[in-house]
Amino acid sequence: MAVRDIFRISWRTFFNPAGWIDYEGLKNQNITIYNTLRALFTRATPGRQETYEEAMKRLGVSDEEAQKTASAYRMYALCFFIVGLCIFVYAFYLLFGEFVITGWLLGLAASALCFAQAFKFDYWAFQIRQRKLGVTVSEWSRSILGDKGAST
Repeated sequence: MAVRDIFRISWRTFFNPAGWIDYEGLKNQNITIYNTLRALFTRATPGRQETYEEAMKRLGVSDEEAQKTASAYRMYALCFFIVGLCIFVYAFYLLFGEFVITGWLLGLAASALCFAQAFKFDYWAFQIRQRKLGVTVSEWSRSILGDKGAST
């Protein structure tokens, strides 16, 4: 190996803006962010198309087991809603009583997580009660709000 190869100095030694900002790393991060956002806003295609009765038969679930599961899901939803409501109230206590903004933000995030879980379990219970797969969120909300068009 020649000595000049060891001490190779070029204009890139002193002037390399792409290396300074880690261009390849930034490019890979932006590609990851783009793919994640694209997956969030793309509707997933279901793996199989089947009715509620076909799914019950395939899974070997009886009607009374399904109703027990629906009532258990309803209880989970109620528990998550109550916990989320308590966290929400506590978050505002932290904001106005203790003046802790970070605790308030954390409390809002935790209550949002609990409310999301409550929605998920109540939605699943609603699908079981309706004996229909693929119930829309608007049908679920009509049943919650008590509109005439929804059957419970």
